[in-house]
Amino acid sequence: MSGLKRTIIAAVVLIVSFVAILSAAPDLQNSPDIGNITDFRTDRVAFHYIQLVDKDGKALPERNLNKDTSEATLLIIDRGQLTLLKDGFDDPAQVREKEKEYLNKIYKFTRLKDLEQEYYKIPESERTKPSSKTEPNQAETGKQTPNAETSSEPEQKNKEFDLLLKYDDELLKAYAAEKSVHAEYVRTDRIYGKDSPKTSAIRNRFEELKAKTQERKKFLLGFLHSSSPDSNPYPGDRKEQVFYTNHSNGTPDFYLHSTTPREVDGMMRGEEEVGKKYGQLYKTAVDRLIDSQIDKLYYYFWNRDMTNTRIKVERHLKGKKVTVVTGDSVVYTMIDKEGDGITESFFVDSPGLRFAWGKEIPNIISISNCTDQNILNKIKSLGDDVSSGRIPKKVDKLDLAVPEEQILLELQPLLKNL
Repeated sequence: MSGLKRTIIAAVVLIVSFVAILSAAPDLQNSPDIGNITDFRTDRVAFHYIQLVDKDGKALPERNLNKDTSEATLLIIDRGQLTLLKDGFDDPAQVREKEKEYLNKIYKFTRLKDLEQEYYKIPESERTKPSSKTEPNQAETGKQTPNAETSSEPEQKNKEFDLLLKYDDELLKAYAAEKSVHAEYVRTDRIYGKDSPKTSAIRNRFEELKAKTQERKKFLLGFLHSSSPDSNPYPGDRKEQVFYTNHSNGTPDFYLHSTTPREVDGMMRGEEEVGKKYGQLYKTAVDRLIDSQIDKLYYYFWNRDMTNTRIKVERHLKGKKVTVVTGDSVVYTMIDKEGDGITESFFVDSPGLRFAWGKEIPNIISISNCTDQNILNKIKSLGDDVSSGRIPKKVDKLDLAVPEEQILLELQPLLKNL
């Protein structure tokens, strides 16, 4: 085999491997929702948290642009009924409207840039001369002012005007309306005469539309004759835009309840209403779930020889990643990405459960880049404690029943109003 063929094969293998890695990486912004939960039959509690926003509210680059960057979701399935409490919920309709506004801005920016590039390819003799006036965005044709007879005709086409129509939708729309009304005016004039009220009304409408066309044309020529970055500002790259503006703060602002899979029976939005009614349930359930899983981790780690619990510590970004697989195959993952001794991400996954809300997403606890101080106080030392073999809390006994079911029993007084 030649050296060139070996190089090509190696490159192909590298690309395939890279694509496989990317495709295998879980999208941790994939939060629990009624449409992606796989099992409604087993009662349980689960928690999802993602924070991809810096302290100034700017979205971090390592994010899925099409999903919420700051959201927490408490999932409760009790007696086959589903409840979701979300903190940092953004209304999808409002997000789509913001995206639409940005796409409109970038479209207009691109069209004006293309117009500017094409305009000066037209022979100078066929271009409008720049105005000598001092007003901004003004241009004049150098031609005599049309009289009343010629002003009753639509704008005459030429290479310059055709180019403006090609790149500016607003001008094209105005000119199309102008021509349509002019055709109606000609017909009405022929049938009813120039002095009829109907003809006069349509003529006035035509003149309004013609003035609108001329105004837009004048603006575009003014832009072309005095173009600058300020006259057509760049709206920014797609990845720089912030469409998800409601950030999690520890108080739920969205409630969904379903008595049957895939059907919504109750929904409520707004922090004031949802937080007041379900805030205590949200906080109590999240605290209890995290505490119970930390206790379980400590128990298995303390008795790791007896329970066949395994630990792995590896470098991750500037810090480390600590993985613990317990005797019942539950996987605990702690990540300190900054290397500052603070665990920002904590995952608890039970691969044996049928329950999930996303491919390869931890299905009990999924906390990424935590900034919530209440949660952070619980998990921040976990990575260091486990990797160093230092267990601050000795758990001698543990009810090996599913911890989530025990939590639901404790939460019964707060679950009555769901």
